Amino acid sequence: MADNTLVLFTFMNDFIVDDTENYIVVSHNKNSLQMLIMSLYSTEPRTLPKIHGYVENIIPQFLEEDYATHYRIGREVFNEILELITPDLIRTYGGGVEKTTPTKQLLVFLCYLANQESMREVGHYFGLAKSSVHLILRRVSATINNVMGQLISWPDHQEQQDITVQFQLQSQLPGVIGALDGTHIRISGAIGGDVDYINRKGFPSVQLQIVSDNRMLIRHAFTGWPGSTHDARVLRNSSLYNLGENSNKIAQDMYLLADSAYPLREWFITPFRDNGRLNQGQRRFNRALSSSRQIVERCIGLLKGRFRRLREISLHLLLDIIQNIISACILHNLCVVKNDNIERFMEEPDDDPNRYANIFNIAQTGLERRQQLMNNLP
Repeated sequence: MADNTLVLFTFMNDFIVDDTENYIVVSHNKNSLQMLIMSLYSTEPRTLPKIHGYVENIIPQFLEEDYATHYRIGREVFNEILELITPDLIRTYGGGVEKTTPTKQLLVFLCYLANQESMREVGHYFGLAKSSVHLILRRVSATINNVMGQLISWPDHQEQQDITVQFQLQSQLPGVIGALDGTHIRISGAIGGDVDYINRKGFPSVQLQIVSDNRMLIRHAFTGWPGSTHDARVLRNSSLYNLGENSNKIAQDMYLLADSAYPLREWFITPFRDNGRLNQGQRRFNRALSSSRQIVERCIGLLKGRFRRLREISLHLLLDIIQNIISACILHNLCVVKNDNIERFMEEPDDDPNRYANIFNIAQTGLERRQQLMNNLP
């Protein structure tokens, strides 16, 4: 504002004089003066200049290190994603937004997902309007969900056998096929003004529930529930709960691990609640469980460290938010499979704002399974 005032003062000082000749000049330029005043004090956002040729001329010059820093994946993984989504992107959307190539659309999407710049700033890099960036985000995330969704898959019984061997080598607990945890994805505002999206720490969020195997592959992802929802309630409303309760998708004697916020079941083992009176065997069991469960915390740290957009999503429609989160989970899995910069982007996960005690009944079969596991620890 100070710069605008100085320009306005200089302009007016050139015109405010006493002689008649200059008075006539001022009269003739009255409209110009009014237009300048209006433009200087306009509240309309200024348009950022667009960079042209960024994709064609600048990005090809990136070293591999710089490329991975900007887009959080290597070129090899990028090319594989592009090959998978291009046919569907062209078939469904007729070649792109404003004749934007699939390559450019994927770069725009990854730039948004990997960083925390606004859509306007992302558009500045790629020579696109904010509205075009928004449309690209919607189209690419939907395509990734449709075409690559199988990268998040529940392990079959043979895979479960292989997974449990690796978990047992680490913690001595037999039968573990994965660890579950929830994390909060901050959003820019409560959706539809619904206060349920405000979590216990006072910021708006949606919940993301994931199951990680021993490799940090995401085997289940469920998101969209408001931030104030109890973790156990999110579980009860996810497909995972029905899978564990009413199907044979979890092999006999296999189970998942979780913390004490979740309900104890035969297929879902949680620690003994520490009331200050745990015996030695219970404490040993809790340490073994915690050791195995750290894998899901590391998985969340890697997911959020690689795709920094998950620190806060600046979208407003719930479907868009969900598709962007699940897209990040899908791409995370591809990077794990391809061993793409696994440790480089690891971050400590944030504290969970909703760590309440379990609110659902404990299953007797779960109590018996946990006791048996404790008794059998070497």
